[in-house]
Amino acid sequence: MRIHRYQAWILLVVGYEWLVSGVNKVLAHGFVRGLGAELASAEHDLPYRFYASLLDHVFVPHAAFFAWLVMVGELASGVALLMAGLVALIRPLSLVERAVTAAALGVASFMVLNFFFFQGGSYFINPSDPYDEGIPVDFVLFWIQMGLMIALLKEHSREEVIQISRSTVDQSERFHRTHGGMSK
Repeated sequence: MRIHRYQAWILLVVGYEWLVSGVNKVLAHGFVRGLGAELASAEHDLPYRFYASLLDHVFVPHAAFFAWLVMVGELASGVALLMAGLVALIRPLSLVERAVTAAALGVASFMVLNFFFFQGGSYFINPSDPYDEGIPVDFVLFWIQMGLMIALLKEHSREEVIQISRSTVDQSERFHRTHGGMSK
């Protein structure tokens, strides 16, 4: 089964966004060194206390490690999603290609959700900051990526059901041909 052409274009746009974001971090040279200070300065003003605690106890002490994970994750997600989008425009994605694309979307969704919490994004009415956007782009990107991932996985499960039902019909037809339609 082929993903819709609009899904392929969305994969291309989202993949481009992740690739550019990763390349910017690689070319900035100071990202790995500066992430710890950036995280530490933000942890006191976060509206999400659980995430501030996570920053304090996990991310800030190991900031260099997580900086490398973010760079590699953004680059790998960007390349995988761009390739999947290009292939999906030409032909249907294979089972392995859909699995890799779903994994890349999962990684990208995890990263963007962390960015949302880190920036203290709000998805409710927030009269204390009238200059803030109504719905943060990170939050919207999370749901776009999750929707694409669910569509890919749903497509896979539907094909499995179709293949299983075909094999059951084939076995039933084979039985009737060899036994003349008679059951034992």
